[in-house]
Amino acid sequence: MDISKLFKKNEGDFTTFPLTLETYAWFKPILILIIAGLIAFALSAVVMAILRADPSKDGIIQLIYTAITMIALIPGIYIATKLLYKIPFSTQIAPVRKWNWGIYIKVFIISAIIYGAFQSFQILSSGVSINPPSIAIILLCLILPLFQGFAEEYLCRGLLMQTFGSWFKIPIVAVVLQALIFAVLHPYQLFAFAGVFCTGLFYGLITWYGQGLESSSAMHAVNNIFAFLAIGLGIQQSAAGGSSIISFVMNLVLLLVPILIIIVLDKKFNWFALKE
Repeated sequence: MDISKLFKKNEGDFTTFPLTLETYAWFKPILILIIAGLIAFALSAVVMAILRADPSKDGIIQLIYTAITMIALIPGIYIATKLLYKIPFSTQIAPVRKWNWGIYIKVFIISAIIYGAFQSFQILSSGVSINPPSIAIILLCLILPLFQGFAEEYLCRGLLMQTFGSWFKIPIVAVVLQALIFAVLHPYQLFAFAGVFCTGLFYGLITWYGQGLESSSAMHAVNNIFAFLAIGLGIQQSAAGGSSIISFVMNLVLLLVPILIIIVLDKKFNWFALKE
C-alpha cells in the first residue's frame, strides 16, 4: 500500500467506499448512527433486565454491561445500514475485498502472544495476588471481548471512518477524526486518554493499510480479553489501565510491535492481496 495515498483525495479505498453506492447521501451516516444507537440501547436494556444486572456496580459487572451495550451496536448498525444503503452485512464489513478469516486468526495469535508475554511478566514482576472469579465470569471475559472488539471496530474504523472519508475524501483525515471520537468515548485521565487516541489511530491505520477490519478487530479483541481477565482476576481495577507516562509508552509498544510484525509478514506473504 502506497503510504502517500493516505494524504491524497481518494474515492476508491476503504475509507471512501460509501461514495461508490448509488444510495449514498452525506446525511445518511448521521441517520444510521441515530437508528443504531436507539436499537443498541433497547437491546442492551432488555438483556440487562433479563440478567438482572446492576450497571452502576464497579469492576467486572460494569465492564460486562459496557460490553453488552457495545455488542448491541452490531445489529443496530447492520439494520440501519441495510435500511439506508441497502447493502448486505458482508459488504458492510468488507467493502473492498472479501472478509479474510485467515488474517483475523493470524493477527489474533500474534497479538495474544505479545499481550500474554507482557501480562505474564507484569504479574510475575509485581507479585500481585490473583483472586479467581467464577467459571461463568471467566467465560464471559473470554467470549464477550471477541464481539465487543468487533463492535467497536464496526462503529469506529467502519462506520465513522468511512463517514469522515466520504465527507473529506482524504484517508488520514478520516483516520485521525475517528481516533479522536474513539478517545472521547473513553473518558480516562490524560495519559490513558492519549493512549486510547493512539490505539484508535493505529487501529485506523492498519485498517486502511489492509483495507479491511480483520486486523484491528483481532487486536482489539485480544486487548479487551486481557483487560477483562485482569479486572476479573483482581489484577487491575478498571479498563483504563495505568495513567502514567510509563503505561502510555507500554501501550504504544503493545500497539506497534504486532502492527510492525503484520506489515512485515504482509510484505513477505502478501496477506492483504485482493481476492475474488
